[in-house]
Amino acid sequence: MISSPFNTSASNFGNAAMQTADVPWDTPVEMRLGADGPGETGAYIEVSTTHGFAKRIPIDEARLSECREEQEGPAGITLCQQLVDDLVAQIRTAVKEAVRG
Repeated sequence: MISSPFNTSASNFGNAAMQTADVPWDTPVEMRLGADGPGETGAYIEVSTTHGFAKRIPIDEARLSECREEQEGPAGITLCQQLVDDLVAQIRTAVKEAVRG
């Protein structure tokens, strides 16, 4: 659950989503944060396996900007929570795809 104040960096959203996804420790996948550019430009969460599966889940820069603009108050908390929840859903889907192989 997002609370105020919340650090609105892409890596913070990625970490919050990976923790909230609550993937069991014995699931044969790895998750990591990455970025295509300097800083957090093109930030993503990658779900992968040793068998060649890899899926990148982008952390939407436009939605991050919205969260930063509305950071204070209930509207900002709601936007941030929705972004984390969406990332969690995408992580869980990627993990299911990875396990199915």
